[in-house]
Amino acid sequence: MVKVSPLRVTPLLPGTNCGECGEETCMAFAVKLLDHVYEIADCKPLMKEKKYAKKLKKLKDLITAPIRPIKVGVGDRAITIGGEEVLYRHELTFYSPSAIILAAPDNNEAVLEERAKFVKDWNVYRIGETLTLQGLAIRAVSNDPATFAKAVKKTLAIANIPLVLCSTNPAVLKAGAQAAKGKNPLLYAATKDNWQQIAQIAMQNDCGVVAFSTDLNELVSLATSMAGAGLEKIAVDPGLMPTDGHLADSLDRFMMLRKAAIRKDNKSAGWPIISVLATAYIGKSSGMSEAERIETAFCEGELGITFIGRSTNMVIVQTADSWLLLGLMVLRQAVYSDPRVHPSVDAKLYELGTPDENSPVFVTTNYTMTYFAVKDDLEALKLNGWLLLVDSEGICVESAVAGGQIKAEHVAEAIKESGLENKVKHKVVIIPGLAARLSGELEGLANWKVLVGPRDSGDIGPFMETKWDGKLEQLMKEWQEMQD
Repeated sequence: MVKVSPLRVTPLLPGTNCGECGEETCMAFAVKLLDHVYEIADCKPLMKEKKYAKKLKKLKDLITAPIRPIKVGVGDRAITIGGEEVLYRHELTFYSPSAIILAAPDNNEAVLEERAKFVKDWNVYRIGETLTLQGLAIRAVSNDPATFAKAVKKTLAIANIPLVLCSTNPAVLKAGAQAAKGKNPLLYAATKDNWQQIAQIAMQNDCGVVAFSTDLNELVSLATSMAGAGLEKIAVDPGLMPTDGHLADSLDRFMMLRKAAIRKDNKSAGWPIISVLATAYIGKSSGMSEAERIETAFCEGELGITFIGRSTNMVIVQTADSWLLLGLMVLRQAVYSDPRVHPSVDAKLYELGTPDENSPVFVTTNYTMTYFAVKDDLEALKLNGWLLLVDSEGICVESAVAGGQIKAEHVAEAIKESGLENKVKHKVVIIPGLAARLSGELEGLANWKVLVGPRDSGDIGPFMETKWDGKLEQLMKEWQEMQD
């Protein structure tokens, strides 16, 4: 996809510089629209006033990504899937992380309730981001409309989360869609045998639909037919078959769709792609041993590693074990970080616990992973202290020292600007072991005693026991000798 210039977007906006979007000019809005800071819907006059209808259509045609984005769910937990403009992250960046959806049966109330609560509440905080599950896929195991509708209502009573309603029976999906009306669920799945009925149900209840087929020509035809019928929220599943001899074919189908949409600008193929990792459980008995269950869960994780970020926009998983889910989420977090931007936090002085004038001062860079690793290790030690982050342009310690983003003069200036002299009585700072080469010059420039800490923040505990605890008076004597 050729990057669209703001100069092509601006004429398709109202041009009134009304400021309702929060920007002073339409040009400023156009720039941020292309950077995914805003959505078209954030331009209120364009959306509301009929005189702009032609401009709105042209704008959508111009900037809609090759993989069309669609929303699932409502409110704070709503998600966007799709929206990719490039095949590989290093070409630009990926914008909408693959949604991780947990599956649950409709005919077991206890399991359904447990999993709905799990999706609602489960989270892990990692390097500045809270990792969560995105929604629940309710499987119509009962194949009974009343049972399915009851399961949908029960889930929504527990949590207002995005839902994927899974059945190929139109009567069952109709009952589920009506039970979730106004909640924008995704109906899974439309096939060559039921697509007309499913599309009608979706349009009547304002739902999205997943088309399913392992035949790519048939799959594209299904999606195109539903779009022609007036349905806009469409996703596709080319079929994930995890068995030997079929997995490579499955991945080929997924990649062929993405390449057709992104490389060849084939709009018929440009839909978000769904991967059902839970197919790893096909043929498995519900009474399987724990060892077999873990082996199957591991297989499901391998499928997730294969498909997340490479060819899929949503995965549906059966395993609810935290070790599997966390692995998938950490992978997703890495894949969907922006390669154009070094992740950083504010370069300033941070308090750890309740530091006082005799507390230690640690220095490191403002690279996000460095900050959270050091902070977590210090907090685990229940250590009260000061943590000074020096601006390294978001680069880690070793690379920043080697590349010149961090020099002794930068650290000296940061110490001065932080106001540390007014917060502590001593004149001792602890720098990372990976920045040891800066210690001598830093002592001269900053006029502080420099302790070279461990190379890894996980070793701060033993370091403090041998180099700091009970030794502040001696360290200050050494600093005094520096003055002489």
